[in-house]
Amino acid sequence: MTPLISIIIPTFNRADLISETLASVLTQTYKNWECLIIDDGSTDNSAKVIEEYLYLDSRFLYFTRLESRVKGASSCRNFGLEKAKGHFIIFLDSDDLLDEHCLTNRIEFALLNTDQDFWIFKMSAFQDIRQNIKFVCGEANVKDENSWSKKKLLEGNHPFMITGPLWKIEVLSFLGGFNEELTLLEDLDLHLRALKKGFKLKYANQLHSDCFCRKDSQRKEIYDKDSLKNHFLFFEKHLDRNDKEMVFYFKRVFNNLVFNKISFSYYFKFYNLGTEKEILKTKNGLYGLIILFYNITRLSTFKGLGYNYIKIKFNNF
Repeated sequence: MTPLISIIIPTFNRADLISETLASVLTQTYKNWECLIIDDGSTDNSAKVIEEYLYLDSRFLYFTRLESRVKGASSCRNFGLEKAKGHFIIFLDSDDLLDEHCLTNRIEFALLNTDQDFWIFKMSAFQDIRQNIKFVCGEANVKDENSWSKKKLLEGNHPFMITGPLWKIEVLSFLGGFNEELTLLEDLDLHLRALKKGFKLKYANQLHSDCFCRKDSQRKEIYDKDSLKNHFLFFEKHLDRNDKEMVFYFKRVFNNLVFNKISFSYYFKFYNLGTEKEILKTKNGLYGLIILFYNITRLSTFKGLGYNYIKIKFNNF
């Protein structure tokens, strides 16, 4: 049995890297695939690079995001899902790579575990060259993989990355694909929604990494307004006072992002959301305002002035 696999690649100004990504698709030992490349409005010569692969193999399909659709990777992936004809789906970013045996291994594993809804495979993060592996994720040496994965996601952690899963297309259709409002955390949101709806996963723990995520050595994690916006939208959908892991994640974001960014508008958005969800009370809000004052005036550098005491009071929820 050789079912069709649809590989969906959103791309934006990746002319310098997408050729390597498409070459890794072209070398697959499994032959029954289609690769849908969705251009998010590139202004470099990405189209010219991609065109070479369209001539090389008719299994590559190229689309540009419609102007009427929201810009972003989530929108492009959803557009790809609408065009996909495969029984199974893989999402691949335009700077990442597939091992040549990726599709073969995944189909074999899925067909041996047909009672699952999606399957998780190891993904290695590399820097500069594929051999320079920084870390590997997508492994769960636990008895209840579904409960463990849900707990990790509720904590804001990623037990697997975007290309790690092989999906049944009907699962993604039921979920409605990605939340197009999100430009960050969209994979965390999708994976959490899948498990909340009761869809079952299985990890291919015994297999080696079959996909590779490129880590930019020049890029650093920064907390900016885009991160504030995305975390707020994420918590709007998922924050529940009965999920202690999610409440702890909310607390962590408040302390490490909202206070550090010193944004009054987002402070009140997060605080109001917390009160609506019956997690925060008026006293938390007052302590939070004092913390913001400390950070604005840089008095927080003088820990002896009560800053730590106020933070402990705020975090008492």
